[in-house]
Amino acid sequence: MTEVKTFSVPSDLGETKEYIFMTTPSNSQPSIQQIVNKAFDFHSQGNINEATKYYKYFINQGFKDFRVFSNYGSILRDLGKLQEAEVFTRKATELSPDLAEGHFNLGNILMDLGDSQDAEKSYRKAIALIM
Repeated sequence: MTEVKTFSVPSDLGETKEYIFMTTPSNSQPSIQQIVNKAFDFHSQGNINEATKYYKYFINQGFKDFRVFSNYGSILRDLGKLQEAEVFTRKATELSPDLAEGHFNLGNILMDLGDSQDAEKSYRKAIALIM
């Protein structure tokens, strides 16, 4: 969080006062958006270990953003952690039920798990959302 200090500035306009606002960095925790941006940056650069750290931190803080859950689910799928990938991808679809990509990703994970019936349901949901 930044600290805002207000300083009065002398003015020749009588009653009118002007103010200068300055912000100074503080040693507080990073903002939610900063955490998400760092995770996305690392992920897009292929630095999966660092992206994973930020995604986990975000999730462990109790924050909710479907993009984080979806991206983390994708990483877990790529690592072969299919049950965990399913959990996080389902959470992404709960947070953003109208996003076809989430349902499609869930369908892929379910297929990997051998659950073709539920995979088909997810695929059908994704198709219905884009029609």
